Amino acid sequence: MQDYGYNYIDDPVVLEMIDGKVYMMSRPNDRHLIIQRNLSEIFRNHFKQNKKKCTAISEMQLYLDDRNYVQPDLMVYCKTNNEKKNRKVPVIVVEILSDSTWKKDMTVKMKKYAELEIEEYWIIDPPSQRLSIYRLEGGQYELHDTYYNPSEDSFSAVPEIREKQRSELVREFAPPLFPEMTVSLEEVFSLEDLDII
Repeated sequence: MQDYGYNYIDDPVVLEMIDGKVYMMSRPNDRHLIIQRNLSEIFRNHFKQNKKKCTAISEMQLYLDDRNYVQPDLMVYCKTNNEKKNRKVPVIVVEILSDSTWKKDMTVKMKKYAELEIEEYWIIDPPSQRLSIYRLEGGQYELHDTYYNPSEDSFSAVPEIREKQRSELVREFAPPLFPEMTVSLEEVFSLEDLDII
């Protein structure tokens, strides 16, 4: 089986190569890392409780070929997928957007993940607290759904409208690949650990 993951966690910068061009990026900020850790824990807890042969991994490079390797913020691997495809390819890749990476994440990296036939591509936008799930359909990604975790001040000032908005808000969802799993948006975007570090 071909191994597509390499660990470069000790590097002071993140290096990616796309179509032979090397991109050097600084390590993510604290907010980014906490969201990454929160989502990783949600996946890992679910897999452990349900005895699934899957894992969530961050800070690992994904090798596509000699001219392309990237470092997604989070990857979900499942043993059955590896056996089915006879290679180690994640079933879900997650990118957490930043000012310096959003364009690449939404264009060239999305295309590369589709070429590798990764079933789901999740995009997280921390400032808007938005999580979008794209599903692979016919060799390219199609938007499956977008979920928001709005702050209190984003609701209407009119009490009746505010209560209606709150009642219609989706606060948790089940990922398409794991319909028995519940992902809480409040848990994903929780930054309570920032008070500690």
